Amino acid sequence: MSFRRSALLIIIVSLLTLHNRPAWADDLADEADLHFKIAGEKYAARDFRGALEHFLVSNRLVPNRNVIFNIARTYEQLQEYPDAFRYYVQVLDLEPDASRRPRIEEAIARIQPNVAVINVTTDPPGATVYINRRDLGPRGNTPRLLGFPAGTYKVIVDLPGYEPAEVDGVEGRVGEQKTIGLKLERIVGQVRIVGETAGASVRIDDVGSAPACTAPCELTMAPGRHRLYLTQEGYQPSEQDVTVVAKTPVTARYRLNPLTGSLVVNTDERDALVEVDGKAMGFTPAVLNVQSGQRKVRVSLRGFRAVEQSATVVANQQTRLDVSLRQLEEVEAASRATESVEDAPGSVTIISSQELRAMGYSTVAEALRGVRGMYTTYDGSYTFAGIRGINLPGDYGNRVLTLLNGHSTNDSWPGLSYLDYSARTDLEDVERIEIVRGPGSVLYGTGAFSGVINVVTKGRPTAAGGSLGAGTADNGVIRGRGSVQLPFGRDSGMWMSVAGGRGLGRDYEFDVRDADNRKITISTHDTDSFNVGTVQGRLWLKSFSAQWFINSRSKVIPGGLSATSLTDGETAFRDTRGFVELTVAPQISRQFATMTRASLNYFNFHDTLSFDPPPGTTRLFDKEDFNDIWALAEQRFEISPIPELKFTLGAEVQLHVLAAQRGIETACVTDGNCGDSVYLPRPGPGEAPTTDTETFEEHPYQIGAGYALVDIVPSDRVRLSAGARLDYYSTFGSSGPSPRIALIVKPYEGGNLKLTGGRAFRAPSIYELYYGYYDSYVPASEREPELEPEQVYSGEVEFTHRLSSTVSLLAGGYVNYLDDLIAQRGSGVPADPTRYENTDAPILVVGAEAELRRDWRQGWMASLSYSYARARYLDESADVKLRRVPNSPEHMGSFKGALPIFGKALTLGTRLTVESVRLDRNVAEGDPPQTETEASAIWDVVLSGQVDLGGLRYNVGVYNVADWRYTAPTAVQFTIDKFPQSGRTFLVSANLTF
Repeated sequence: MSFRRSALLIIIVSLLTLHNRPAWADDLADEADLHFKIAGEKYAARDFRGALEHFLVSNRLVPNRNVIFNIARTYEQLQEYPDAFRYYVQVLDLEPDASRRPRIEEAIARIQPNVAVINVTTDPPGATVYINRRDLGPRGNTPRLLGFPAGTYKVIVDLPGYEPAEVDGVEGRVGEQKTIGLKLERIVGQVRIVGETAGASVRIDDVGSAPACTAPCELTMAPGRHRLYLTQEGYQPSEQDVTVVAKTPVTARYRLNPLTGSLVVNTDERDALVEVDGKAMGFTPAVLNVQSGQRKVRVSLRGFRAVEQSATVVANQQTRLDVSLRQLEEVEAASRATESVEDAPGSVTIISSQELRAMGYSTVAEALRGVRGMYTTYDGSYTFAGIRGINLPGDYGNRVLTLLNGHSTNDSWPGLSYLDYSARTDLEDVERIEIVRGPGSVLYGTGAFSGVINVVTKGRPTAAGGSLGAGTADNGVIRGRGSVQLPFGRDSGMWMSVAGGRGLGRDYEFDVRDADNRKITISTHDTDSFNVGTVQGRLWLKSFSAQWFINSRSKVIPGGLSATSLTDGETAFRDTRGFVELTVAPQISRQFATMTRASLNYFNFHDTLSFDPPPGTTRLFDKEDFNDIWALAEQRFEISPIPELKFTLGAEVQLHVLAAQRGIETACVTDGNCGDSVYLPRPGPGEAPTTDTETFEEHPYQIGAGYALVDIVPSDRVRLSAGARLDYYSTFGSSGPSPRIALIVKPYEGGNLKLTGGRAFRAPSIYELYYGYYDSYVPASEREPELEPEQVYSGEVEFTHRLSSTVSLLAGGYVNYLDDLIAQRGSGVPADPTRYENTDAPILVVGAEAELRRDWRQGWMASLSYSYARARYLDESADVKLRRVPNSPEHMGSFKGALPIFGKALTLGTRLTVESVRLDRNVAEGDPPQTETEASAIWDVVLSGQVDLGGLRYNVGVYNVADWRYTAPTAVQFTIDKFPQSGRTFLVSANLTF
């Protein structure tokens, strides 16, 4: 560009400058205008140095971007390109008019080849740039283009709140641009914000800003004084100042004052625990002063399903919450996992803790009486349970599996299921009793033939304490107990109890036949006495749990067992059953869980059989023992890849290391005291006693099993459960598969349909395989054919309609086909030895059940049930023609009810059970005629109550109020064929909890 054009441009810019100059104080503006005019004149006269001097003065007096442009142009004319570059960059930053920016950019591009350009950037931007030294003044703010002569420079940047940064030795080359990027480190302090409550939103310096964090939290803040604004639902807002110190942690503590309102909680069952946001607040009906806002309320009561609801509590107002509790009926025995009775794949009845406490049942067997489809039989030695028409005399109840918290308590000799005092001294530790009808071998293997009875004891303790109790039952049974419980934490704790009792015996009159087949009556006195003791406990440590149990009962056996004396009271049994079980069951994830279980089990049986003495002796005894110790190990996996699908896989091993039985037959030849006598064998006809005779055998055996189940839940209304188990016994081989399938459909709200079918087995026991009396014992090697497992095939349908939240109606039907049943054969003489054989006469049972029930509410309960079971032998091709199935009542009915008379302090409980006749053991043609027992109608009345002051709970009652006299069939081993059942008995008990 020619100098003339340049001068013209200067004049034009000057005019624009004068036109656009802002209003400053008149003296400064006039002086700036004067210098600007002089600068223009000197520029036109090519006195660039003089023009530059006056342009700089004018800009210093009144800064103006147009003057800055003139300064840049003047430097360019002086060929002082670095300064020209710097001022062109400044005016480019200040120019708002986009149409004028290209001219400035063109000037920068024209000069750039003549300077060394340094582009200074920072993160964050806005830092002040210094070159070489701070005292030379700033060169602008980043990002900044700077022009210099060739050389080496130091770049220094400062930004308030950040550490200063510098780069030395920056080499500038003419015609080149070098970029210097600097990451600035913030100067901050750490502030930890904590308070008495968690969840407060924290804002900094501006109450309208977005929350910076949720307390408790840590924030990084610039040094200096800041104001914190804290807000939280249900609390008054709060403000707090904090001084932040660079590189120094500071703690800011706050306290928010809650806003409260009244929460009124009512339930249809009194004394339910109310928890608000996980904190126990009181018992219903409750008026609670709680913090305002959205609150999570949980209402729970033992025996009922916990209810969780959300409630919006408004400050200084009342919020009402009415909760309807539904009785909690959960079962573990049906699937070996806790589930609702409605979802369980089987026909289930729960005897709840309310019923156990209200009726004061003394034994498990007593609690079972009146349960739909069940009946009991006492033969003077044990009490056995029949389920749906099957409890054959002499089977020792081994077609029913009894469990204690899922652990089998059947013994390992005949497989006997313990239900009376042979099971435990009392039921004070029991939370509920679960009854699952139908085959259950898919889960448990042998014994779960007709059904499963699971006794569930109380769970983890929530408070330290103890209890003492005493009472009497069954006309002369005196019991006492004590327990202690200790919580270790939220998921840990233990409890332990010790109980003991003594039965004083009772009098009987037995009708028997004498040597001339004449009917005579023999009276006995106190021939039913016993002693019993129980030790039990449980321990929880997170996913680890342990339980231990031992019960021992010594009992005098009336009834002429094995032709023993009916009157001397010397025939006695002693049963001891115990175990220790350890379980680890972690929930690894929502999709995977595992359970590892190991236990050590012990069983001992001893009997003394007292016979009427033969000539030459004063007393004659048989003594028998059975001892077994076995270890059990089980591993189970639960895999649920999606919520609608769950697989259960498991394996179990049992090692029975003893299984030793011993028999001794002795005769006492002293004059009454046989304590130090010589025991001799029973003589034959006309023979004198000679030497002792003893039989002894050990039969250790092993069991291995594997099982798999699948549960499919495609919707809330449909569930399919299917599985199978295979067991192997070293004594006979494989049991064959034990499958089960169940379809559960909920066609409408309140309706529940169950369709189930399956197969179960019962393995021949050591007793059945190898037992025999001394004078008719048949060695196992000589027994033909060998015993095979019993089998049952079952199908059933059950429908429940819930009439209301408390009333339900149930109806169902079933078919059971029992095959290869094991029965005792032989009369016990050498020509016809005692033995067990698989019969060739299956049994078909067809039945139906119905029940109308009102669940427990405020101490009220009622149920009415009816059961029909028609059991018949299918013996057309059997070698031995059989009559009707023994000990199988066709009709059974019951009514149970509870009525609160005076709150919790006094409740009236009642039970009425009605049974039709049963047939005795004489089932084979050629036996004596098969006779019937008496029908029975047993009415029980119990008063119970609880006194909060002192934690006293009591029961006073009468069983069999009308003193109904009835009998039950006995096994072939007994002299009498029907054993008298209990008449009127009285109950008194008291338990003190502290």
